[in-house]
Amino acid sequence: MRKSFYPLLDLVYPKSCPGCHLPSISICDSCKSFWQQPPISITLRKSQVSDLLVVSVAQYRDEVRAVLLAYKEDGQREAGKVLREALLQARRGISNPSVCAFVPIPSNPKSVRRRGRDFMLDLCNQVAIQSGDQVLSIIKVNRDVQDQSKLSEKERSQNLVGAFDCTPKNLKLLAKFPIILVDDLLTTGATLREAQRALRQRGLIPIGAITAAHTARLVRN
Repeated sequence: MRKSFYPLLDLVYPKSCPGCHLPSISICDSCKSFWQQPPISITLRKSQVSDLLVVSVAQYRDEVRAVLLAYKEDGQREAGKVLREALLQARRGISNPSVCAFVPIPSNPKSVRRRGRDFMLDLCNQVAIQSGDQVLSIIKVNRDVQDQSKLSEKERSQNLVGAFDCTPKNLKLLAKFPIILVDDLLTTGATLREAQRALRQRGLIPIGAITAAHTARLVRN
């Protein structure tokens, strides 16, 4: 229902760049450049289970944050295109040519109800159409967690301990594919580590993870 309003909104309100919000029919060249950097590899080495390789594209800054929020909160189509292409670039950085299974990081159920959709699942499905991979949404949030945006790295880790679990459905199917975790933003790595732990508890080990954007402090190599 909500999506049916987008074409009407485009007629009523002037279009603007989802990054800098200046008038533009699409993302402007300046903001686009932030998403056209070569993918980088970041290794999360503090995990208690094993290292996790994350491939990401855009370095976090105000314009990048604006694009993430434009799709996450408002479902803005132009922002969605930018994120889809970034995740495709990151997917190419995972050195596995076979068909893999994308496992999206789940949103809090309250956020899903408020937005009217699971934005990461939507993005994964869009990327998989072009990459030829599968999408299996098996990780779920099994308890309330705080908003991560204002928490320190230590608080984020504590906030997410035991927060994820796997649904029994599709577990056997998932075991047939190399697993790639997918999220929009890599901040401290706490979310991906918790997802890695939840999969490991079910005997599943992801070969890596991809994100559209990342914070500068996590760049290792």
